[in-house]
Amino acid sequence: MIPFLTDIIQYGSVSVVGMAKNVGKTVCLRSILDYYKNQGEAIAVTSIGVDGEKTDVLYENSKPELTFYPGMLVQTSEFHYRQRKSTTEIIDVSREKTAMGRLISARVVLEGKMILSGYSYSAGLQRFIKEAHTAGSTTVLIDGALSRMSLASPVVAQAMILCTGAALSKNLVQLVKQTQYQYELINLPLYPLKNAVDFSSMQPGIWGISPEGEVHNFHIRSALQGKEAKEEIEKEVRKRKLTIYLSGLLNDSFLQLLLSFKEKPNIVVSDFTKIFVQPPLFYSFLKAGGRIFVVNRTQLLAVCANPISVDGYKMNSVQLCQTLSQALGREVYDIKKA
Repeated sequence: MIPFLTDIIQYGSVSVVGMAKNVGKTVCLRSILDYYKNQGEAIAVTSIGVDGEKTDVLYENSKPELTFYPGMLVQTSEFHYRQRKSTTEIIDVSREKTAMGRLISARVVLEGKMILSGYSYSAGLQRFIKEAHTAGSTTVLIDGALSRMSLASPVVAQAMILCTGAALSKNLVQLVKQTQYQYELINLPLYPLKNAVDFSSMQPGIWGISPEGEVHNFHIRSALQGKEAKEEIEKEVRKRKLTIYLSGLLNDSFLQLLLSFKEKPNIVVSDFTKIFVQPPLFYSFLKAGGRIFVVNRTQLLAVCANPISVDGYKMNSVQLCQTLSQALGREVYDIKKA
C-alpha cells in the first residue's frame, strides 16, 4: 500500500497536480479511487480539465480510464455524463453552462467508468466543494494541472499531490531541477505576522508591513507599475524596515526591481500560485538576502514520479525516485511500483 493514501481523508479537499501531461496524474488518481473503494469513506471527485478518457486527444496515446465506486460523488459535464458506463443518481445540475454543457453532480450507485470534466475556475470549484461536503462527502479530489496551478491554491485545495516524470524532461538533471523549484515554491514559509494583519481588507496593489504589523499603502495598483515608484518604495522600505506584500502576482520584473535595492526586502504573497518568476532570479534574490513568505500554504501530501514519457522513453524508476528523494528531502513514489 502507498503510505500517503491513508492521509487523504484527513483533508476536505485534495488536488492531484501534474507538472506536465502524461506524468502519471491519472494513474495516481485511479490508485486513490481504488484504495477508497471499500474504505467506507465518502469521496467526491471533479476535474478542472478532462480526465479519464481512453485516448489522449493531443497525443493519441492510450490512457488509464477512471472507475468510480458506489457512494462516490462525481461531477462532470452533460456531454461526458451521457457517455458514462455506470449507474448513478443525479444530485444536482448547475445553472451555468460550460463548453460541454451544464455540470452534473451524481452519486455512483453501481461501479463503472466515467470521464471527468468540471469547473475550470476557483469560484466554481469552491462551490462544488461546499456542495459536496453538504451532501456528505468527507474529501473532494480535484484533478488538476500545472498550467492552471491557481486552482491548486490553498483557497481551493487544503492539500495536494504533485506528479512529475519523464514527460517533463528526458534529462534527469533538468527534471530534478524543475521539480525541486516547484517543490520549494509549494513549501515557502508562512509569514510570521499572518495572524496580525488583515490581508483580506487590502485592495489589489503593493503594500508595506512594518515589523509591528502596521500596514502602509504605496497606492500602486500592481507590480507592473512598481518601476515608476522605485525610489519611494526603496526609501520607505529602508526607513521603516517594511516587508513588501503583493496582493496580486510576483513576476520577474518586480523581483528584479527589488533585487536592485541596496537592502533586499522580504516579500509576502497570498500563496505559491501567485509566483511567476524564473528559477535563476528566484535563487539570486534569496542568495542576496531577501526572503519570500506566503500567507496561505497548501499541505503537500506526496510527490509521485512516472519514469515513462509519452513517446516510450523510459528512465530507471529506482534511480529517478532516489534522485528526486535526495533533492527534495522526502520519499518520492512511482505509483505503479509502490
